[in-house]
Amino acid sequence: MIRCERCGAEWNPPKKSSKSQTECPFCGATLLEEAKARGYGKMEEFLGYMVKVYGAEIYRNPERLKNLLGDLYGGEEREKRLYRRALLEERLSEKVYEIARKPKAERQAYYNREASQFAEGNYYPMEVGRRVVGSLVCGLTGEVLWEGEAAPQPESKARTIRVGGVEFEMVYVQGGTFQMGATAEQGEDADDREKPVHSVTLSDFHIGRYEVTQGLWREVMGENPSNNKAGDSYPVEMVSWEDCQRFIERLNNRTGLDFRLPTEAEWEYAARGGIKSKGYKYAGSDNLDEVGWYEDNSGNRTHPVGQKQANELGLHDMSGNVWEWCQDWYGAYSGSSQRNPKGPVSGSYRVLRGGSYSNYARYCRVSCRIYCIPGLRGLSGLRLVVAP
Repeated sequence: MIRCERCGAEWNPPKKSSKSQTECPFCGATLLEEAKARGYGKMEEFLGYMVKVYGAEIYRNPERLKNLLGDLYGGEEREKRLYRRALLEERLSEKVYEIARKPKAERQAYYNREASQFAEGNYYPMEVGRRVVGSLVCGLTGEVLWEGEAAPQPESKARTIRVGGVEFEMVYVQGGTFQMGATAEQGEDADDREKPVHSVTLSDFHIGRYEVTQGLWREVMGENPSNNKAGDSYPVEMVSWEDCQRFIERLNNRTGLDFRLPTEAEWEYAARGGIKSKGYKYAGSDNLDEVGWYEDNSGNRTHPVGQKQANELGLHDMSGNVWEWCQDWYGAYSGSSQRNPKGPVSGSYRVLRGGSYSNYARYCRVSCRIYCIPGLRGLSGLRLVVAP
């Protein structure tokens, strides 16, 4: 006797087909025989196959998938309980269905995020989260996301630079392709300056773990222009784009390196977490209080760098504290794919990113961009970039 898990119909199949997949004569669903299901030694392989067989019906009725797991899977009972709870209580099936509906270029970031949250929520290693969520996505799209994720970069690729008595860290960022601009998680806060969303491919680079501090600026320039001169670990502020160019020129002369401001694309890629991105709205979280100083929590002043949670790359304060100058002239986005873009060749305004301690949360999003004349001094600082 065979029972269709989609419509509940039961019938006796011909003997020749009893050891293979069959099709329900009542609703047309493709069926998976019990013996074949039990042959899957790993839960993620079984789930991927079940999704391919039953398609979106599983997501419309996750209770049915729970029953399938209990009836057909011969794995460890603890694993079965884990997956059942995730599918039902955590609504994992709905989240994965949303990932599958994203454009292909956006799936990796959303997959990384859900896989991480699944693993953390169930106290499982990240590899388990990748395989669980990845197998379900693969079942709907055919895309094997967890095999394509790049390996973590060796810690040795980070660099510590000393200038006089001041040290600062540069974090290695592996290049890759990302969707730049008003992606879905930015929601209604995004404006026309962030559109259209477009594909950008970047080469490797190093970027400052923190905003340039008052201590480093004083060491290089011999003075401190900041309003809040509370200590050397605070970010330098009240510096114009032109001031930043003079600072970088002197820093390069002292170190023999080739520091510069990040391009706007490099800044956004790093703020989003690079290849490790989990698709957050802000730099490292959907909760700005966790990662940034802004109007609601700053007390209307800057704070020492690195006090808030880092993003996926270990970068701090890319949302809030002070605005950060980028190298680019400001210009409207193009919808075409780009590689290592540097912005318009000329213009009247330079780009600022990240928001500040006095801004609303919407200005601290990873895709938010504003522009100012290069000579303006305000709630702005900088973050350094150097070639790997």
